[in-house]
Amino acid sequence: MKAWKLTLLFLLGSMLGLQAQTAEALYQWPIEGAKAGEGILYRPQEYIDNEHNFDRLFIGAELGTNVVSPCDGVVTYISLNYLHSLNSSSSRGGRSGSFNEIVEQHRKSMEKNGQDIKYLSYQIHIKSNDGNTLYIGGLSTDTLLATGQNVKKGDVLGKVHYSYRKIHQPSIHISVSKGGKPDDPLTPFGLKTTFIPPVKREPKKVLSQSEAIADYRQLASSIKEIYPSLDDFMTEEEYDAFVEGEIAKIPESISLVDFSRLVMNYNRRIHDSHMWFNYGINLSPHKTSMWSPLLFGMVGGKMRVLNTTEEYKTYVGREIERIDGKHVDTLCMELLPYTSMIYDAQVESVLEHQLVSMPSFLYYRMDKDAQKGGKTTFTFAEGEELMVPLMKAVPSTWYKYDGKIMSNWHAALNRVVRKENVRCEILNDSTAHIWLGNFNLMETEEDSMLVFLGHIEKRGCNNLIIDLRNNPGGNPSVLYKLVNAVMDEPIKSKGGYMKVNTQTIKSSTLNYPSGTVMFEDYKEIPGRKGYYKMNEPKESSPNDTAKALYTGHIYILINANSASASTTFAGIMKRNARGYVIGRETKTAYHCMNALRFADIMLHNSMFKCHIPITRIVSDEFVCEDFPYGRGVIPHLNIPITYEEVTSKGNLIYDKALELIRDGIYLEEDKEELSTDATSTKATAFLIAVIVALILLVILCLRWKKKQ
Repeated sequence: MKAWKLTLLFLLGSMLGLQAQTAEALYQWPIEGAKAGEGILYRPQEYIDNEHNFDRLFIGAELGTNVVSPCDGVVTYISLNYLHSLNSSSSRGGRSGSFNEIVEQHRKSMEKNGQDIKYLSYQIHIKSNDGNTLYIGGLSTDTLLATGQNVKKGDVLGKVHYSYRKIHQPSIHISVSKGGKPDDPLTPFGLKTTFIPPVKREPKKVLSQSEAIADYRQLASSIKEIYPSLDDFMTEEEYDAFVEGEIAKIPESISLVDFSRLVMNYNRRIHDSHMWFNYGINLSPHKTSMWSPLLFGMVGGKMRVLNTTEEYKTYVGREIERIDGKHVDTLCMELLPYTSMIYDAQVESVLEHQLVSMPSFLYYRMDKDAQKGGKTTFTFAEGEELMVPLMKAVPSTWYKYDGKIMSNWHAALNRVVRKENVRCEILNDSTAHIWLGNFNLMETEEDSMLVFLGHIEKRGCNNLIIDLRNNPGGNPSVLYKLVNAVMDEPIKSKGGYMKVNTQTIKSSTLNYPSGTVMFEDYKEIPGRKGYYKMNEPKESSPNDTAKALYTGHIYILINANSASASTTFAGIMKRNARGYVIGRETKTAYHCMNALRFADIMLHNSMFKCHIPITRIVSDEFVCEDFPYGRGVIPHLNIPITYEEVTSKGNLIYDKALELIRDGIYLEEDKEELSTDATSTKATAFLIAVIVALILLVILCLRWKKKQ
């Protein structure tokens, strides 16, 4: 054989050998000192006591053996975890103290549920540098890593404990996800795989009447059993009548799209910023959706043209009276059921937001007649009619509209997507800015934010903007760390409690086995439904002795996408006169938040999913004109959505904060802090007036007697 051929074969062999070596060395075996594959107890597709193991790799080792990180990455989540089954688990709190001390805190409640505390262990999530997420459970440790902390391949994560109640020897379990979907846990270690990727079950396109009724009753009964704030919307009798009325509308057969609309109507009546529906199908009944070259929305009570393609740019700003002969008020009423139902109680801002941003797209998506003929006729307030051809709704269509207007529209109404969860910046000598995308911060991000607050305090920045626009909420502990950092006075609150409907979940859920007992420390109250845990009747801050890291003026920015923890933070700041709140009403109600624990259900026939809050959280029962019941946090300075903001001044709320800072406008120094309700304030004023009147009467009587 010629020399060049031998050289080529050698190079090819070397490359193949290098590739094989790289594949084998992609991840390090998680048991310190063991070889890849050593100690495997169960692989994917094997059975554990007649239970199918889909994607976990269980590895046995001596109790207390070090468990190391298989890869370079970032710790994203740590929790005490208990596997009820291979498809169901629950997390428990506790990070202060030794592993044994923390576990012991949960003994009593776990034993009541028939759970063996031996199998309670830490689970760590690692986002690897190759984009996968690794879930490693069955760990014990007295020195927890911090979320957000970087780990290297081979770094110690903890020690081998017990991973699952059906495996009686010390072990850990490891699973992998890629793009949010379960992935192979064996190949990355260079092992022969047994993993079989999941096959998506296709939903039925049409349901029979009995199937649709069964699904609707399953949904209605689960929410009635689990959801703790149903009486915020209607009485039990009204609810039952509504359900029966909707069921009566179901025909002999119904398409999945039409059934989803029926469920949407249900969700429109029972809506919550923490309750989500996932239909898993394309809700548009048309194969091809169309858009108009004129994009329109309801702004300030008027339907106006907000953006156009180049050909129709002279129509931007024009008021529309009718679309295809239909009055715009009628059109809005027809589209409302298809707007977002993710808001609390009587919150108004979300629907206002939706009617600005959604009509152009919902009209052609939901109205079966809107696409007929491939054209739309607009009738303007001045009487002019304009017929325009429709365009196919494809990604390239976006580029036909005015990009500058589209950018302002996006800034005014939609979520700003950034890679980081928090951004801290100094704008000038007197002003700093913290943008919080959510409250699910890594511990390293928390530390960085708190250091920044201390830095700007020393630097003398008198003004701080905390931007919570589009912030969906997150971890309450992060919320109260931020509250602690800017407040050194006790937090004012009146009453408060947590409530659940039941201590035993009977409904069929995806995350709790039927019969799971929870909330044993919640008690019944005579004359009231459900079980309660009452707040202690005291005024206190999360940390009464801590000195605030930052003491300057604070401006809090909120909008219709500010929810959950961001609502709580803005409410605390306003309630305690600690911050000037600017923007629009929050999505979550101030007085009542349904969160903390959730039950996920899947309707058996349609495969629709619903995420149902279990716990009603009332942190402050104070009600007055500034804090009306059932509403979100109402800002000190409300900035309604305007045509100018949507088309040319997209960052209006932020710009207004800078303007207030420049003009030196802040909370009124002499304004009485909101610490009592309106009734008691009026009563006090009346009492003072009576006392003054009596004193004056006594003085007059004495003078009259003296004259006599």
